[in-house]
Amino acid sequence: MFEYLMVFILGGFPIAEIRGAIIYGMAMNLNMYYVFAIGALGNIIAVPIIFFALEKLKFIHLAKKLFGNKTYIKIEKHQKAIDKWGELALLIFTAIPAPMTGAWTASLIAVLLKMNKKKSFVVITLGILIAGTVTWAVATGIITGLSSII
Repeated sequence: MFEYLMVFILGGFPIAEIRGAIIYGMAMNLNMYYVFAIGALGNIIAVPIIFFALEKLKFIHLAKKLFGNKTYIKIEKHQKAIDKWGELALLIFTAIPAPMTGAWTASLIAVLLKMNKKKSFVVITLGILIAGTVTWAVATGIITGLSSII
């Protein structure tokens, strides 16, 4: 039972997210269907919490101070392109199972670009599921390939 709790925690934890949860689950020889579902749930639950925390911390104001108003003027200048392609870009960004491309960073980007939170949540959730599927397939392939060599 503890191992599945760890899967949930890793799923919601920055950097590890669902990718780390799946690798941990495989290392612990857990039921991968449960690992996928629990890791994805942990990762998905984190998204609205991140949105809420960034809103409460007034992250936009901090970002304007950090990056300057020129950055936000450029963002506003390209707002039509962001509105048109933003969700697709966010999906691709989240779906790539690489460091710093998961739900945490995608949520941050959505807030910085003032994207619709409901649409962003749906797109980030799809990205989480794709990243989990890719991670599971690649890790399974590597393990199968190594076991045939050994």
